[in-house]
Amino acid sequence: MKGGAHMENQTKCTCGAGHHGHLCMLRSNGMYDEIARITSNPEFYCFTCGGEADCAENLCEPAKIE
Repeated sequence: MKGGAHMENQTKCTCGAGHHGHLCMLRSNGMYDEIARITSNPEFYCFTCGGEADCAENLCEPAKIE
């Protein structure tokens, strides 16, 4: 499975916040160029979907990658 199961299973943002730029919403809308832009140097991961992004603001449940 290319990209892992997390990408296929996460189709909706479940954090209940302003999530228009969250990785899960970008994935579900097929915005792959934007995803590439916000994941070029990931420093955070999401507890919900396991996705990684450069900034915590792009994730529903962010945690710093140690």
